[in-house]
Amino acid sequence: MSLNTKIQGILGLAAIGDAMGAATENLSFDQIRKQFGHPVNKFEKPGETAFALGNEEGQVTDDFSQIYFLSQAILKNDGVLDSDIVIKAILDWSNVPWYFDRFAGPTTRSAVAMYKAPSLKMNPLPGAVTVDYASKATNGAAMKIAPAGILHPNDFEGAIDAAITITQVTHDNSLAISGACAVAVTTSASLAPNATVEEALSAGFYGALRGETKAKLISREVAGPSVVERIRLALNIVNGNGTKEEKLRHLSQVVGSGLHISEAVPCAFGIIALNKDDPLQAVIDAVNIGYDTDTIAAIVGSMIGSFMDLTDARFMSLFETVQRANDFNLVELAKSLENVVNAYEK
Repeated sequence: MSLNTKIQGILGLAAIGDAMGAATENLSFDQIRKQFGHPVNKFEKPGETAFALGNEEGQVTDDFSQIYFLSQAILKNDGVLDSDIVIKAILDWSNVPWYFDRFAGPTTRSAVAMYKAPSLKMNPLPGAVTVDYASKATNGAAMKIAPAGILHPNDFEGAIDAAITITQVTHDNSLAISGACAVAVTTSASLAPNATVEEALSAGFYGALRGETKAKLISREVAGPSVVERIRLALNIVNGNGTKEEKLRHLSQVVGSGLHISEAVPCAFGIIALNKDDPLQAVIDAVNIGYDTDTIAAIVGSMIGSFMDLTDARFMSLFETVQRANDFNLVELAKSLENVVNAYEK
């Protein structure tokens, strides 16, 4: 596959995962199957349990919309990624109430408030520990990180540096950086001409290790489960006994599929490892894993969307729907990002 088709696959599958997972978010593994009567495998209109209540079928949430805004900001800056551009992208995104008011997570919301009014400080109660909201290790660091990998195909260190630049704007801590680097390097590795899913996951594990090490030197170390060790746990579950459905349930119950970066990213690794030959099914399984399904599905799509066969009728139908529902031209966006990559390499 060409670089262009691989980038289209990443953008398309990440958007599809976000939009499809919007309907199952906040439901448990079993509630999804009970409410819908089966695992969800198409776009559904989000109901009252979802943050995306009010979305139509195929509309994305904060996950892919931040990838989109960040990509557009990088393109407007002639392909140059720096912290100022990331801040601009996040602020531009925050000025769209449809996205920000309804979907912004706690860490991103606090970061936006800081950049809009840096003189304002949150005052704790007398004697209380001051909370640094940039130290929250939430999965918002990983959900928007795809451009770091796309801009650095098969360049792990470049993807890591780009991921750190993006992450430190909103999630400046060791765990968030480790998780973001894991996703970015998987995406980067997946763009190699003859890459395999196994190679991409192995590279992503390196990204988690390298990101964790670098972050402890340049960022702030925070308490919480190691992304690296939780990836190991997820892969042990996948390689253990049981049916695929039992392993997915085990991932949801033991690794977790929630807001913390040490749940979402390792869970994505486990889901991908169970679906090495079918990227779309990996996203569908993420949609049905329970809890923060739109984010995990978007992360899975970012990591292995490049392996998607663009002649697959199932994918193309979903791809066309998600573009139409959100007024996106992902084909053109992929071409523009490819042009930036080609310019880098000259």
